[in-house]
Amino acid sequence: MNDLKPHGVPEDVDPAEWTLRISGTVDRSVRFTLDDLASYSSETAADDFACAERWVAEGLSWYGVHVGTLLEHSEPTAESEYGLVRAMDGEYACSFPLARLSDSILALELDGEPLPVEHGGPARLVPLDDDRDCWESIKWVSEIVIDESPFTDADTAKQLALSRIEM
Repeated sequence: MNDLKPHGVPEDVDPAEWTLRISGTVDRSVRFTLDDLASYSSETAADDFACAERWVAEGLSWYGVHVGTLLEHSEPTAESEYGLVRAMDGEYACSFPLARLSDSILALELDGEPLPVEHGGPARLVPLDDDRDCWESIKWVSEIVIDESPFTDADTAKQLALSRIEM
């Protein structure tokens, strides 16, 4: 299939129970199921995936829904500028400026197949900009919290991700 390295799946990750919730400084909190996402137009992003652990998976093809499309349904307030993306495991999260998050995709497939849970399925955030870091590609995305103020380092799992890397 691909060269993307799988990592252990936390016990709290149950793909059968998956939904995506968008809340925070929005006019409407919304919840999406996989069936809901199937009704949206999707896009493909093909690229290499370089990990801070010094390996590269070449030529991956991610297929999913543009995050900006999903955010439109929640109607973020005019003052909203940030989004915190949380994983199903309850520990892992990453903060993004809202414009950058909107340009990402919520990947549901990898290389033409449903995204396996060991690679972050059923849904994984895939930032598309050139300045992305591998730890920003959130596996098992279950919630996006929108806010007007930046999230703090305590709200994001950057250090958790980097602490798991053996250099």
